[in-house]
Amino acid sequence: MFLNITNTIVAIGLSVISWTFPFLSNWKIDQLLFSKKSPLNNEIRCYKAGNSGSTILLIGCIHGPEKNGITTSIRVLNELFAKKDLKNTLICIPTVNPDGNINNTRTNSNKIDINRNFPATNWKYQDSAKLKKDKKTYWGGKFPASEAETRLLMKLDSIYKPSAIIVLHQFLNCVEYDGTGSKLAQFISSQTGQVLKEDIGYSTPGSLGSYFGGDFRREVVTIEIPKNPSDTLQNNLVKALVDVVEKGY
Repeated sequence: MFLNITNTIVAIGLSVISWTFPFLSNWKIDQLLFSKKSPLNNEIRCYKAGNSGSTILLIGCIHGPEKNGITTSIRVLNELFAKKDLKNTLICIPTVNPDGNINNTRTNSNKIDINRNFPATNWKYQDSAKLKKDKKTYWGGKFPASEAETRLLMKLDSIYKPSAIIVLHQFLNCVEYDGTGSKLAQFISSQTGQVLKEDIGYSTPGSLGSYFGGDFRREVVTIEIPKNPSDTLQNNLVKALVDVVEKGY
């Protein structure tokens, strides 16, 4: 399989059939695992490379404007599809927030920040009407896991039980980890030359890292890609992620 980057990104905006979570336990993801019919009729795609060792979940994009992770994750998939022997297995969602990608908004179509909507112990309710304008895009919803995108990631985790979760973000320039992700984060940081951080430096209630890493002590690594990354950084990042799956870390 070879994913055309342009066609794949365009396909995100196509109307597709709806899905429901009970079906996921019986579906395979050698090609398209599922499609979600969002209010804006946009598609979420999930791919699989490899079939052995540990399972690693790579999420290319959660916040709409942070699109670099989409092309980065597709490049990783294409390189892995071309290889015969992989030590580990990769499950990859190039973007979990296509509505936000098209609208260029941090939030999903319900104006909720998916990365503040996980049912972590540090999730807290906030009255959106009382939030300052610059904080509204960080709203975690009326209750945790209220969003289909959040529940989808939780469902995939419960089915495939990845040993590590890697999430691509923008627009900082560092590698940060939660839970037991120190070793993986150190490996990626050493390959990309990005600063390694144990903490992003601000509170992230209801985030994916808080939930899977903080609460469940899982390996969670967040890679922050700058707004205008150099070709060298992008190539090193792709190589590092390919190596994690192909050779381990």
